[in-house]
Amino acid sequence: MTAIENDWAFLEAGIPELEDYLLSNELYWPLSTRGMSLPRLTIGGLLLSLARLEAAGQGSLAFRARIDGIRSRWRVAWETRAGREFRARCGLWQAYLGDYRHNPEQHADAYPQEVRYRVMLHLLKGELPAPPAEQELLVQLDNLVRANWNPGGFVWEAKLQTGFPRETYWYLYGKLKS
Repeated sequence: MTAIENDWAFLEAGIPELEDYLLSNELYWPLSTRGMSLPRLTIGGLLLSLARLEAAGQGSLAFRARIDGIRSRWRVAWETRAGREFRARCGLWQAYLGDYRHNPEQHADAYPQEVRYRVMLHLLKGELPAPPAEQELLVQLDNLVRANWNPGGFVWEAKLQTGFPRETYWYLYGKLKS
């Protein structure tokens, strides 16, 4: 299955469970996937999959409309969960960069996969009514990336590039020094 097919399957499985997820106390909701291997449901995961499908031109308007409807009905739960996830994803991004800082040769190659946490942080921040408490930490982590940065090509599939412009998603255009 391609990454785009995984995003499609994730949204198809996740959106029907989104209200239950928002009303639960779980941060990472296990999906009923009938034998498929999909990540656990989170707001950041939904937003990333939706952004990737939109970037690939994969007709995600129905997905967006369903998500927007649920977000509107459960705004407080949505924002609360997005804030919790922002903290958790910030911790995961910090842990990866800490591993990289201590052993660049071993961890630099994982950057194209791990940078999804940074993209999710950007998407989640847009869901919050006020800047998160971890904003300063995120600035520090971005500074660490910049200090060890080799600008270059887009790190994900080329067909996604138009949905993630360099001005906003600069960290998708290059790699960490090894």
